[in-house]
Amino acid sequence: MGPIIEQLTFQSVWDIMGAEVILVLTGFALLVLDLFLDKEQKKLVPWLGILSLIIAGGLVVRNMINIQSATEIGQLSGYLYVMDDYGSIFKLIFIVGSILTLLISIDYLNHVKLPKSEYTYLLLFATVGAMVMASSLDLITIFIGLELLSIASYILVGMRRDSAKSAEAAMKYLVVGAVGTALTLYGMSFIYGLTGTTNIAMAMDGIAGVWADFEFLVMLSLVMMLAGIGIKISMVPFQMWTPDTYEGAPTPITAFLSAVSKAAAFAMLFRVVLFLFSSHINEWYLILVVLAALTMLVGNVAAVTQKNIKRLMAYSSIAQAGYLLVPIAVLGKAQSGLNVFQSLSEIVFYLAAYVLVTMGAFAIISLVTRDADSEHIESFRGLYQRSPFLAISMSIFLLSMAGMPITAGFFGKFLIILGAIHNQSFWLAGIMFGTSVISFYYYFGIMRLMFKKETDGIEPKLQTSGTLSLVVGIALIVTIGLGVMPDALMDVLGKLAWFGKA
Repeated sequence: MGPIIEQLTFQSVWDIMGAEVILVLTGFALLVLDLFLDKEQKKLVPWLGILSLIIAGGLVVRNMINIQSATEIGQLSGYLYVMDDYGSIFKLIFIVGSILTLLISIDYLNHVKLPKSEYTYLLLFATVGAMVMASSLDLITIFIGLELLSIASYILVGMRRDSAKSAEAAMKYLVVGAVGTALTLYGMSFIYGLTGTTNIAMAMDGIAGVWADFEFLVMLSLVMMLAGIGIKISMVPFQMWTPDTYEGAPTPITAFLSAVSKAAAFAMLFRVVLFLFSSHINEWYLILVVLAALTMLVGNVAAVTQKNIKRLMAYSSIAQAGYLLVPIAVLGKAQSGLNVFQSLSEIVFYLAAYVLVTMGAFAIISLVTRDADSEHIESFRGLYQRSPFLAISMSIFLLSMAGMPITAGFFGKFLIILGAIHNQSFWLAGIMFGTSVISFYYYFGIMRLMFKKETDGIEPKLQTSGTLSLVVGIALIVTIGLGVMPDALMDVLGKLAWFGKA
């Protein structure tokens, strides 16, 4: 007997999906307002988007508070959509990333002619798609969220209509993304065929029951979904689209893809793949182990030769995806269910640090490359002379990505390596450590240029807008703060009711 599906009311939807409702309504409102606003008034549109995201964030926090006092999990339509701390903490990461993206975009849109309203509401819709991916407990709604995020992202990547690189990036992203979508959907169809349901919780029990008789079909479904999600997170061998797309996209959108879109894919990966196939994880976890190792190696080694800063950050992003795969991969050797929650804490901590660091770095990249009218890493030469604050901030962000002590990135990597060692995946921990050492080479290459004195003359100062300074300042405070006091976030994560209270 399936779950009882209660009648939907606005109140029930608002209680569970209030944040999503606010963002969708704001997106459609901006779509209509675009017809009536003049050029000057449209400058306020990104600020309206930021306001809606702040309100949505408040509603997510409200839900997290309510979960702590609830006796059972909040859900809609027979657990089609759920309200748990797992979804809520990822939603907060998406919202923060989107707010910072819009703050970077305000400065970017003042110098690049793009439709501000269209840009803003597409970004809001993409954020809603990510949020749906995090809180869905049904393959159909997860797929809808994935498509909403993907379609909005395709358009955002290609919004610079006067740029051949942007058009090429959008086309490659669209084609590869469509293949990923098809693979994911086909893998999901096998789950429905084998279990007769699209509900993840029910399908999990069904998969365990049919594994012995239909092992090939179950593994085929797993491989297809891994490939589809792997495209989204830039996992090797599905990473080839990433450098070209990151290079051609508007810089704030590159930051969004690198941080928010990747975080959404990891939320989907943990919720779908690990849940559905957890009953026999010891039979397939080596697939993830190998993919994690290859992703770390390829990302870091390929980044060494890059001269375009956005392509370098693209390969860095691929390497970061490899690090984030490690906590999931090592669960195949986990001795206790508590290791699942430990892995979740590791992923969320590292993702939170990575999103803030990425946004701070791309805020500086956006300014420096525009000022130099070049995306070559040489555009960072002598940055310290022109803006000591930006040079020092960028150095801290790069050191955090590399895993230098007293930064959030160091503690995040330390937690992941410790988790791998605890689960006796020693060689995977060794690869993570070794590839992190490689990353110091190309990150230090950028730092060397920034502090290199180009001439003996007086260099023109680099003017920073208020919004970019705000993004850099927030990212800097969190990066150092979580590096010095990581327990501030770890204590919060340790108290979460990850999957609600049954």
